[in-house]
Amino acid sequence: MLRCDRSKISFIVEDLEVALRIEAHNTKISGTKPALLFAVLDCDSPNRAFTAMYGRVLPFLDDDRPFFRGIIRYTFPIHKIKRKYLRVTQQADYLKIWAKEPTQILFSKSEKNTGKLLEKKLFTNSSSSFIAIGVSERNYYENKLLSEANIPPLQDIYTCMPEWNSYLNCCEELILRGESVVRMGQFSIAALPATADPKIVDYANTTRTEFGDIWLLANCKFVIAGGSTGIYWVASTFGKPTVITDWYHLYKTSYCPQDLYIPQLALSRSEKKLKSFEWIFEQGDGWGHKRSLIEGDIEIVKNTPEEITEVVLEMNQRLNGTWIETDKDIELQRRFRKLREVVPKNRVQEEVRIGADFLRRYQHLL
Repeated sequence: MLRCDRSKISFIVEDLEVALRIEAHNTKISGTKPALLFAVLDCDSPNRAFTAMYGRVLPFLDDDRPFFRGIIRYTFPIHKIKRKYLRVTQQADYLKIWAKEPTQILFSKSEKNTGKLLEKKLFTNSSSSFIAIGVSERNYYENKLLSEANIPPLQDIYTCMPEWNSYLNCCEELILRGESVVRMGQFSIAALPATADPKIVDYANTTRTEFGDIWLLANCKFVIAGGSTGIYWVASTFGKPTVITDWYHLYKTSYCPQDLYIPQLALSRSEKKLKSFEWIFEQGDGWGHKRSLIEGDIEIVKNTPEEITEVVLEMNQRLNGTWIETDKDIELQRRFRKLREVVPKNRVQEEVRIGADFLRRYQHLL
């Protein structure tokens, strides 16, 4: 049994998609029939279109099956059956398995038709590819997460959140190169700044649906996830690469081997200089949320528009086959990965890279 009790899409991916890929991998290795699995969504569905797709793969007790879910909720605790996350308890190398196994869910024929109609509605240039962009929004956390759980008193999740203005330039540069850009988000996010390029499709504030979210993230060229907003989890499920910017830690990577990221940096107020990458690694998981640091000696240095644009264009060039990597770039990546060895292996997709221009600029922090 797979039991999910966290109402975020990222947790659905961690609990369901990872477990299903592990089972598919183990079945190939052993040659035996796959285990009989069923899932219980012991919370509200974060996206019914997404969870419905999993309902076609395995028995899935969710919002649409409340009676049977209720039986599971109350019966299993009595018998002291504990939830097990397969990715942690059975496979230390689950990220390698993730890269080898394809997505375990597929769109139906009717869903494909609906998705194509949505694309025609959103994009005037139907022949161009499109990039999906989302930035961490305070509204989401206040409307979604805080209704389910309180923020731990030692954490501050808001200070590190990026500003949309820092992301306008990368959108404009992509549009200049013939790409379409679509803005993702939910819970009444603010309108785009007045200075934004009108060619940016503000889907989040116009035609957003739960199905549309999944379709666009599954069919985009790549995703830009500012502040590591959770849209990249859906994209990763369907094999779409992600650029994560303004990441508030270095203590894990994303899942897709093609992904790129650039972290926020830490400025010591007392020393008046940036802390090293080694120092950031030493702070462990989510240093940018730790009040003891950011209310003390450390000031968070967010990514600049230039840095964001550079890594976004690097991804675009890599996917277009036009990116040129130098010997210097290879050496800098090697040195960075050497520092990354302090992170547990089950938290690192080895092929994921830090942005090349970002690493050149801050190589003195290695």
